[in-house]
Amino acid sequence: MKKYWLGCCLLVGSLYNHANGSDFEYIYDPAIERVFYQSMTTQVNSMDVATRVERLSHLFMGAPYVGGNAGEGQSGQFDKDPMIRFDVFDCTTYVETVLAGIQSVSAGSFKDNLINIRYQHGQVNFMQRNHFPSLDWLPNNRKILQDITDRVAPKHFQKASTQIDRAAWYRHLSAKSIACKQGCEPLLEKLHATGQHLQVVQADIPYVPLTAVFLGPDKQVNQALLDRIPSGSVINMVRPDWALKNWIGTNLNVSHQGFVLRQDGRLILRHASVTHQKVVDEDFIDYFAQYDASSSLKGFNLQSIRL
Repeated sequence: MKKYWLGCCLLVGSLYNHANGSDFEYIYDPAIERVFYQSMTTQVNSMDVATRVERLSHLFMGAPYVGGNAGEGQSGQFDKDPMIRFDVFDCTTYVETVLAGIQSVSAGSFKDNLINIRYQHGQVNFMQRNHFPSLDWLPNNRKILQDITDRVAPKHFQKASTQIDRAAWYRHLSAKSIACKQGCEPLLEKLHATGQHLQVVQADIPYVPLTAVFLGPDKQVNQALLDRIPSGSVINMVRPDWALKNWIGTNLNVSHQGFVLRQDGRLILRHASVTHQKVVDEDFIDYFAQYDASSSLKGFNLQSIRL
C-alpha cells in the first residue's frame, strides 16, 4: 500500500504497521537499555527538563525508524508487538520513551509512566491507546504537557480543526496494523466490530503558522518568535483537516512529533524521521523551509513538559 503521509504518528504507524520494517534486520545492542536506565537514576534533581530531554533523547540517535513498532505485548488482545522497545522507534514511540524516561527513576517506574502516557487511564489495551494526537494523545497527557503555542506566537497562532471518524478508522485496520501474520480474519473482524460504536468527534489544535516563521515574500526568519520556543519542547506538525479519509478512514490534523532543542544558539528538531529512516537532528529552520504554500503542512504545535 502506498503511504500518503510524511510523518509517523502512532495512529498512522498502527495503520501501516511494519510497512517499513517487515524485512528489517537490525543488530540491537542491549547495553543501550542499561545505559538508559542508569541515565534516568542520575538525572533526578540534578538537571533541568531541557537537559534531561537532551541527554535521554541523544542515547537513541541513529536508531532505526519502524512505523507502528509498539503494541500491548504477548498478552495483548489485538496488537502483540512489544510494549517497551529501545531498538526501533516511530515518531510517537520515540517521544513517549523519552517523556517516560525523564519522569522515572527505575525500570518499574519507567514502565508505569510509559503506560500512563500511551493509554487512557493507564489501561493497557488497543481501545484505550492514545491513537490520535490531537484527540487523544495530547488531551490525555495534560498532566505532563502544557500547550504553549499561544505564548510562542501570541498574535499569530491559529486553530486547526478536523472531524476524527474513529469507527471508519477501525474499519480500515488491516493485518499489518496489528502485526498479525496468520489466522488474522477472525481477529480483524472482532477488532473492526470493537470500534463501530465510536462517534465522529471534532478535534482542535492550536498551531504556529509557517507564515509567522517566514515573513514576507523574501521569507525572512522571525527570530523573535523562535527565541520564545523553550528548549526541550514537544513539537507536533500540524496539517489542518488533512485529507486522508479515502486511505485511512478519517482526516487528521497532526502528522508528526518530535523535540525542539536549543544548541549553540540555534534550534534543532530531534525526531524519529520516516524520511531519513532513523532518529536524527535537523536544523529547525531548514526543516520547515522545505514546505511551501502548496504543502498540507501549515505549522506546528508546541508543548512544554511539566515535572
